[in-house]
Amino acid sequence: MSKLNKCESKTLLFSGSKGGCGSSFISYCISTYLAKSISKNIVLLDLNIGKKDSRIIFDVSGDNLRDLGDIENVICKMDASVLKRLVVNFDNSLNVILPPLKLEKNKIFYNSNLETFLDVLKNYFDIICIDFPYYLFNLKKLDLLKDIDKFIIISQPDIISISNLDILLDSISGMDYSYSFDIVINKFNVRPAISFSRINNFVRHPIKAFIPYDRDIEFLFLNRGPFSIFNYNLRIVRNIIDYSNKLYESLDYGS
Repeated sequence: MSKLNKCESKTLLFSGSKGGCGSSFISYCISTYLAKSISKNIVLLDLNIGKKDSRIIFDVSGDNLRDLGDIENVICKMDASVLKRLVVNFDNSLNVILPPLKLEKNKIFYNSNLETFLDVLKNYFDIICIDFPYYLFNLKKLDLLKDIDKFIIISQPDIISISNLDILLDSISGMDYSYSFDIVINKFNVRPAISFSRINNFVRHPIKAFIPYDRDIEFLFLNRGPFSIFNYNLRIVRNIIDYSNKLYESLDYGS
């Protein structure tokens, strides 16, 4: 695990306008695609404490697995040796950091622990993808938001999701920092849905991608993980690839 210039590290935060919008699906797929398609070291940081989603989707299990709850007492003195035991590595350049399954193991959100941990990750990973549950925005003590290079906010096209989306964006925009947003509409072809024109009337920020729903891809994703879906030339896969490439280009890495 080699050190890099932390100024070159980019941090992407994926969240949703409400629970169930698909922010985990989008963050898993994009981080997987970037890991397999570019020569950058990618880490997916899952902050969904108390959930097994990433363990199931990436098919990782075992008594020796470490998670964020195992570093509660060493966050301020993290080094490469601790990270090596914490990070789950895959054959390509994708790395995953798992959340604790016990809700009480949540010291990562105490004081400035998460900001300190993120600062450590920037020393070792080119791109940090954070799967960030939407309710964490209510934790006003989180200062890491100022260090995010891009917010990717996912919404479904129903009236509740779109209404919540605008409130969430206004809340973040009202903070003391200038943020870069990408809005992704997930499952835009599933009813009941608002028309494109009505979505644009509701949301005062540009929408960067529309991701359709595909039952076969969902089955593959749930049973064989996100790596498998990129073997298929389907509309949902093409849309994810197209947005992932544009997202990467926006990070100013160049060629």
